[in-house]
Amino acid sequence: MTRYIPTEYRANLSKYKYSGVDESLVSKYVLGPYWTKLVTFFPLSMAPNTITGLGFLCVVANLLTMFYFTPDMTGVCPSWAYFSFGIGLFVYQSLDAIDGKQARRTGTSGPLGELFDHGCDALNTTLEVILAANALQLGQSWWTILSHFLTLGNFYLSTWEEYHTGTLYLSAFSGPVEGILMIVILYLITAVTGPQIWVQTIRSAFGLSSDFLPFVPDVQVNHFLIAFGTIGLAGNIATAFQHVIKARKDKNLPVTPALIGILPYTGMSLVAYFWLNASPQIVNEHLIPWILYMGLSFGYTVGLMITAHVTHQPFPLFNVSFFPLLFGALNANLPFFGFERLFGAHMEDIYLWSCLAFAAAAYAHFALVVVNDLCDYFDIWCFTIKHPKKAE
Repeated sequence: MTRYIPTEYRANLSKYKYSGVDESLVSKYVLGPYWTKLVTFFPLSMAPNTITGLGFLCVVANLLTMFYFTPDMTGVCPSWAYFSFGIGLFVYQSLDAIDGKQARRTGTSGPLGELFDHGCDALNTTLEVILAANALQLGQSWWTILSHFLTLGNFYLSTWEEYHTGTLYLSAFSGPVEGILMIVILYLITAVTGPQIWVQTIRSAFGLSSDFLPFVPDVQVNHFLIAFGTIGLAGNIATAFQHVIKARKDKNLPVTPALIGILPYTGMSLVAYFWLNASPQIVNEHLIPWILYMGLSFGYTVGLMITAHVTHQPFPLFNVSFFPLLFGALNANLPFFGFERLFGAHMEDIYLWSCLAFAAAAYAHFALVVVNDLCDYFDIWCFTIKHPKKAE
């Protein structure tokens, strides 16, 4: 096995068994029956990862559509495009939800599906931030960066929680279910009314007078939605910490080492802030390569966490995708320490695209090597079923 799965941890792959808890009433009473019926339309010869991949390609198509009409994500797309964003995301959610059901139907459940599913989810998180930022007309701004930080933070917490508890928890209001449905509705509203509705203030949008609750700030609707997301993150932090602390105590293990696992995300988020604060032109002019780089770096980081989870490896606290971020932040802040930058602001755009290329190469290497390793270990194929389940 490779450095991603050292030889001494290889046997743990056979011990892996997925565990999940979904407390969502929407999943149980609305979407659950729909998903159960939907999976029956797919032939038993179709691999679960193929279903996941098809859903992810829908989101990629949405992103390419947006870039065609507004390459800097600040313009307005046609109404049909926003409608397609909503359909594409709903299709992604549906196919993402049934890949596990298809795995059980075909007898192909295993850690490869966990890695592929979560890997697509991690990348989709960044793509949807870009699409939603355009629909909400957040543009290239700190608001878009904040929304990216919140969504990635939620995903990181969920993965960290699963690593230490062995269970993927979805609360009564979770991102993969209710969160995605809210974004789908957001896209559909944008398709009908146009994105200008989100830049209105709350009082203006609902026809309220300035005398109504005058002590409440009259913020833009899109900014209010980001603030709502911040509250959701706070709730998820508390819940995740409770689950991890309980799991560690139940196993008679110290809690502090588990809590250290939060440091990679919080630390890199602070480093990112210091870089952006010292280079405001990235926020206002070059946010696309920044978000894509951070998204791929995040996908690589989460991929290592999931790999460690399914193979019982130590929690990964650092990886190579952090290096471009650290160097960029250091370079941007050299004047604070009395030194000149190694390269000026006019070269930062080129450096950002270089960071993106580096992260893409690192992620591609990780994905190809790990998928190949798991296929070799289990004697399976990723996108086709090598050993069809025998009829009972």
